[in-house]
Amino acid sequence: MRFAIYDLPPHQNLWCGGLRFTISLFAAVLLLITCVDCSAGDISFGSPFGISHPDKKASPPAAEVYDGKIFISYIREEGTVYITTLSADGKTLIAPVKINDKNSLANGIHQSPGLAVGSKGEIYVTWTSPREGDEFVADIRFAVSTDGGKTFSPSVVVNDNTMSSSRGFESIATGKNGTVFVAWLDGREKKQGASSAYFSRSTDSGKTFEKNIKLDDNACPCCRTAITSGPNGVVYVSWRKVFEGDMRDMVVAGSWDSGKTFQQPVVVNRDQCPHSGPSMAVDDKGALYYTWYTEGKEGFPAVYLSISKDGGKTFTERQLLPVGNSVFPDHPRLAVGKDGTVSVVWEEKTPVVSKIVFASYQDEKGFSKPEQLSQGIRRSYEPVVKIGNQGAVFTIWAYDEIRFTKVVIKTIK
Repeated sequence: MRFAIYDLPPHQNLWCGGLRFTISLFAAVLLLITCVDCSAGDISFGSPFGISHPDKKASPPAAEVYDGKIFISYIREEGTVYITTLSADGKTLIAPVKINDKNSLANGIHQSPGLAVGSKGEIYVTWTSPREGDEFVADIRFAVSTDGGKTFSPSVVVNDNTMSSSRGFESIATGKNGTVFVAWLDGREKKQGASSAYFSRSTDSGKTFEKNIKLDDNACPCCRTAITSGPNGVVYVSWRKVFEGDMRDMVVAGSWDSGKTFQQPVVVNRDQCPHSGPSMAVDDKGALYYTWYTEGKEGFPAVYLSISKDGGKTFTERQLLPVGNSVFPDHPRLAVGKDGTVSVVWEEKTPVVSKIVFASYQDEKGFSKPEQLSQGIRRSYEPVVKIGNQGAVFTIWAYDEIRFTKVVIKTIK
């Protein structure tokens, strides 16, 4: 397998009712100019660096930052899951490490693996693995490294139901007490047009997982789950729920006992037609920040931010992210710093180019002036944002070349 570190030159799914193809750009502009007042902030950008997959296509990256290291996990088109460890300035610390074997191959490169780092530096990775001989049956696989990403344990299956059913769109998080949380969509109920949202946790660093908890049996099968944890044993899981009349909206279910039990899910906003899965994070004061994409009632793409300060019981009125005019936004992701500043990244697409954009958010000031991160004319997509121990913000995304994929990393201070 070929692998390369590079410096970029300076010049360089399922749709909801097909609405994206009938969008009025004029109407989009009218809404976008109602965005909150965007004031410029003091943002300093580092030089981009990253990794390249010159001989294979790869999934979008999953990323974590811990103790001055950047962990990048991805799936290559033959179904192998890898992780690469870089320093904060892009030096290769550990070359690509293969995580799974031929008996637990991933089911494609349409989504990134799940990736999380534990309180003692344990590295946890999840992926969806089809059963041998039946592509419509899959398990949620999990592996752990306790030596900083040099080696990984043999994978274990998270789902406790081994009957024939599809599973996928898993997400993973860790608690401050070392507990590992995994959420996913599961077809074990075999309901027509719907999946179920399931959850499990491990209290022994992934050696075993507890009995699965069903959070909902009316989850949309085409949108990803999201999971995050906060102080005092708080865990939140989010998915897209199918309501009566085939109305589909994002919901959040909270746990205040480290994932033992969950409250009933709460609707974030009545959009009636979100698409890709959400992103959420909890600050040190317990506030939950939530961002998502929708094609909702207005009938054209938009990305929003909402906040809950009462443990996920209610959410503030949604705020439109400062998206540029005449573009299609998608895939927003966020992270929250210790000072309460929210870092948000998202895609902005036109018929010609797809770029990555960054903005920060503070309750008192609103959004900063949006800044384009990506360069070059080819597709940039599926961004991730992470915050290091010293407060540096790391943005990571995929960039397509003609025959292969790159992962681009850029720091913001």
